[in-house]
Amino acid sequence: MTAMTMLPLSPRETARRRLLDALRREGPMARVEIGQHLGMSPASVSDLTASLLDEGILVAEEAADPASGLIRGRPKTRLYFAESLGSVIGVWTGFNRIELRLVDSAGRNRASRHIERPLRNLGAEELMDVLAGTITAFAQETGAHTVKAVGLACQGYVDTRDGIVAWSPVLGTRDLPLAAGLGERLGRPVLIENDASAMAFAITQRNADLRSGRTACLMVGDGVGLGFLIQGELYRGARFGGSEFGHVRLRRSGPQCRCGGRGCIEAYLADYALHRDAQLIDHRPAPTLLLPSEDAMGAIVEQARAGDPALLNLFQAAGEVLGDAVGILIQTLEPDHIVICGPGTRAMDLLRPSFEAALESQTIPELRALAAIHVVESSMDLLTEGVVMQALRELDLDLARLKAA
Repeated sequence: MTAMTMLPLSPRETARRRLLDALRREGPMARVEIGQHLGMSPASVSDLTASLLDEGILVAEEAADPASGLIRGRPKTRLYFAESLGSVIGVWTGFNRIELRLVDSAGRNRASRHIERPLRNLGAEELMDVLAGTITAFAQETGAHTVKAVGLACQGYVDTRDGIVAWSPVLGTRDLPLAAGLGERLGRPVLIENDASAMAFAITQRNADLRSGRTACLMVGDGVGLGFLIQGELYRGARFGGSEFGHVRLRRSGPQCRCGGRGCIEAYLADYALHRDAQLIDHRPAPTLLLPSEDAMGAIVEQARAGDPALLNLFQAAGEVLGDAVGILIQTLEPDHIVICGPGTRAMDLLRPSFEAALESQTIPELRALAAIHVVESSMDLLTEGVVMQALRELDLDLARLKAA
């Protein structure tokens, strides 16, 4: 993200930051719950929350007894973020399409848009002009006059520290200074993230169990990506990116991948790969789109479920590759949880038999037993949700700072 505030936090500001982060992650909580969650004394929690309430950062709500719907005795007062602190826009750039989401400071969704727009053939400056214009128009249409930040999820290798998209299969330029370029055009700080990492972050925020230990989220859809989290925080590599797990080569002579290589995991599992191979079966019409629509993928899945033997074989082969991919994750990262997510889970019933067989045959049993595998049906909405949540957390860092007297 473009720099907001780089000065270190004081001990009191650090405590405020921890408290705000707990509310952002866990949702509204009473003071006693905050204290238990953070290991703070009641006096410390009361002192911190009093100042945050006075500043209008938090608001209070009386919680009813869940069994009766009535308030009994002295009610617990839950605290949550005020919705009047400004808003955040989340953006996802896919292949010639843009998804946008507007969220207020309390984390409530206010509006969303889907826009079809050619992006891949645009140069760097024109691309950033188009994105900035699209975001500005969306803000104006939705009445979002107090946008504080923008979060953008993008396919490919993303340097999150310097805000650079080093490479993306859906954009036509490399080493794109996207955060700085958009920030200058919009006059707002811009956070950029790999889309698989954004989805992984959103999924783990919804499930507290996945924020404990090491969680690997394998996203299957337009492409194949990996988000890896340790104790709920995204792992960053040497260039502050994530990983390009989908471009790990399984077979040197395998099918063509969008990255230019052959035999990558993505070249077997991504929607474009399955759609391409399905069109080649029984002399069906050659594919005309680089990325198929959800309707096109749904039709292939339903035809396979109806018993088409060639398509059943196609999904069986894909399931084996998925099993190999998860086996690689287990034996290299030893995660506590593996989440299979993304639109590709639409066909999990077709993939599961060969997936489980490949996983069992190719993975050391003792390591396989350490990882819990979850399948999370998820749409692309989670991509914008993930970057919005990260942008809100960055804004919370500024809220944690004490105002100068």
